[in-house]
Amino acid sequence: MSLDAAAASLHAVAARFATGAAVATVEPFSGPAGHINASYIVSGRAPRDRPIRFFLQRLNAHVFPSLAELMENVKRVTQHVGGPLRLVPTRGGDACLQDEHGDVWRLYDFIEGAVTRPIATAADAEHAARAFGAFQRALGDLPGPRLHETIPHFHDTPRRLESFECAVQRDAAGRAAGARAEVAEIRAHRDLAAVLVQAAAAGAVPERVVHNDAKLANVLFDAASGEPLCVVDLDTVMPGLALYDFGDLVRSMATRAAEDERDTSRVRLEPELFESIARGYVAAMRELLTPPERDLLVPAAQVIVFEQAVRFLIDHLEGDRYYRIARPGHNLDRCRTQLALLAALLEQERPLRRRITGI
Repeated sequence: MSLDAAAASLHAVAARFATGAAVATVEPFSGPAGHINASYIVSGRAPRDRPIRFFLQRLNAHVFPSLAELMENVKRVTQHVGGPLRLVPTRGGDACLQDEHGDVWRLYDFIEGAVTRPIATAADAEHAARAFGAFQRALGDLPGPRLHETIPHFHDTPRRLESFECAVQRDAAGRAAGARAEVAEIRAHRDLAAVLVQAAAAGAVPERVVHNDAKLANVLFDAASGEPLCVVDLDTVMPGLALYDFGDLVRSMATRAAEDERDTSRVRLEPELFESIARGYVAAMRELLTPPERDLLVPAAQVIVFEQAVRFLIDHLEGDRYYRIARPGHNLDRCRTQLALLAALLEQERPLRRRITGI
């Protein structure tokens, strides 16, 4: 498809939504929006020649098995939570549309004056954790039916571990010999895999509606006040454990090292960032957080970091099929970073528990 034809196709897609505006331009979104869906900015003119913008996305059918179920979840969640993240319906009143190529599209109001934070300060970490806690709390009374599982078994860590062992045995990319140390380290911590699954199976922790990709980049902040506006990227919102989101927050914000840091000596757990995350999250959840959930906050962080190390190593062993890479061995570096963070979480478990007790 030529550039002119592609632009015309995007324009035609945008025009099928009930924006109440004349579509002027559709341009690729240059800001942070994740790597799963293709994102665009739609600019137009509302009545009285008022400029208005929207956020257009083409959904990734390769990652999500049912886009219809995904969009049903997103529609229900955004309507229940309220706030500035609002879907724009199609002219026919649907939450999304399918074009002549079979691609599925959705449109949001563009949130003006919103920014993301690239690096977490202690204040930002607390604000982001509070935003995710408030998000979980707001969905605590979401009416039935149960949300769809947009990615089945997403945080089934024992299942991930089984996939890991299969990947080691198959050695599809011939890389297992070069990752012996990482394979051994994952096997040494294999008992972590069952911690959250067993707690859920025993009824010790309740099922909740959770985000499943809780990180700083998925919180929009008001550029003027610095306060969080809303949680975004709702494609993985589905039933799960509150502990998954807390674990992800710690995994993504409690260290200042990059996720693909090659020098693992620089991967340190920052206690003040951990405490800020815990303070914000616990404050937002308040009495909704049960004593068993609170007791499992530190182990949850260990489990989620372990699980991500497993996922990175699986992808490395299978030839980098899932995560985008920028260099040879990129996923192995990512795995090593997670294992270094896991070691820090295990070593500091007692002082981290004391910090939570003091909140």
